Amino acid sequence: MSKTPNPRALDRDEADMVEQTKALAERSPAELRDLIGRLRARRDRVQRQIRGRVRAGESGPDAGAREKKALLTEAIARVANEMDRRKSGPESGGAAATDNLREAVRRQAESPTWTGPDDRTADLGPSETPNTKIAPSGALHAEGMRATIARSTGAR
Repeated sequence: MSKTPNPRALDRDEADMVEQTKALAERSPAELRDLIGRLRARRDRVQRQIRGRVRAGESGPDAGAREKKALLTEAIARVANEMDRRKSGPESGGAAATDNLREAVRRQAESPTWTGPDDRTADLGPSETPNTKIAPSGALHAEGMRATIARSTGAR
């Protein structure tokens, strides 16, 4: 492939899109996403066309489609690099996030850590039974005696 791009390899829309990739600084992020999507769609279409010709056994020079694919791939790379540059650049908010993280770590280091309760109390065990009218579990005296006799063979 030659160093100078063949202007006949691209149609008008594709040539406009490739030209737009040469001046990306004034484009908004939404415009960049739209542009890279359209470029990828065109590149994929050319790739399917090339594969279809190979499968059909149409041999011969296919330099036009391959050159078109190469030009579109270069344009996609330019847009992707610009998007990465904006994502990692200082205007993207990366530096502000780092500053916020440093400030949060500083504030956490200044604040005293919680050490637990000031006094330790002994465990007094389970609380008292709230209903004192019932017999304790398994009691055979007093209130529990009558229920036990009734369940067994009968009155004594």
